[in-house]
Amino acid sequence: MINVNRNKLDTLLVLSGTVTLIPGLLETLYGLTGETYTWGLLTFGGRFTLWRSVILLAAGALYLFAINQSNHVQKRAQAVLASSMIWIVGGVEILSTVLNSITGGKGRWISSASEFLSHYTGPFSPSVLLLPITFLLVALIVLDKEKND
Repeated sequence: MINVNRNKLDTLLVLSGTVTLIPGLLETLYGLTGETYTWGLLTFGGRFTLWRSVILLAAGALYLFAINQSNHVQKRAQAVLASSMIWIVGGVEILSTVLNSITGGKGRWISSASEFLSHYTGPFSPSVLLLPITFLLVALIVLDKEKND
C-alpha cells in the first residue's frame, strides 16, 4: 500500500488539472477556427474537436476544483470522475484508430500489414496522451492506505 498524504494529492491534482486544462483550451481554439495543428506526437483538431475540448475542460476543472475539497473522500471521488471522463474520450479515440486501421482501401476489405501499422505511429489527440497520467493517478488513489480518513 502507498501513503498519499493530502499535500501530495493536491500537487498531483494541480499538475493533472493544468495538463488537462491547457489541451482543452487549445482544442477549443482549434475547434472554433476549424484548423488542425500538429506538434510532435500531439495533434489538435479533426472531427469532434469541440466535443473533446468540452470534456477536457470539464475534467481539468474537476481536478482543480477537487483541490478545494476539505473532505478527502470527495477529493478522491472528483479526481476519479475527471479521470474517467478522460478515459471515455481517450478510449473512443483508440477505438476509432483501431477500426480505421482495419478497413482497406478501394476494392479491399482489410488493410495490408504495413497500412495497418501505419495508423499507430501518431500523431495522437491529447486525451490519448493523458491516459497514462490518469491511470497512475487513479492507481495511487486506489492503493492509498488512508482511504477513509
